Amino acid sequence: MKKWEYEIASYSIEQVITVREQMGLPSGAEGQVMFCTDKGACFFDNIPNPNTKAIQHLLNQRGAEGWKLSGVTLRTDEMLCFWMREAQSS
Repeated sequence: MKKWEYEIASYSIEQVITVREQMGLPSGAEGQVMFCTDKGACFFDNIPNPNTKAIQHLLNQRGAEGWKLSGVTLRTDEMLCFWMREAQSS
């Protein structure tokens, strides 16, 4: 029977901007990484853009480590990612 391990990671807007700059991507005209309404609904707009490419890079790094993205929650200043992978046998 397969066993799973889970991890929750938080990625701030500042982290995304740092990765974007490290990748040499322009800031873009929009400036924002994600948009959140006053009712708490968050979304990306104008995809693709330099910010979403930076987010994709962050997610691909975890994927290369064997983690599968199983869920995402967008908040005003951060993105919470829920990761899972098969647990190593002990």
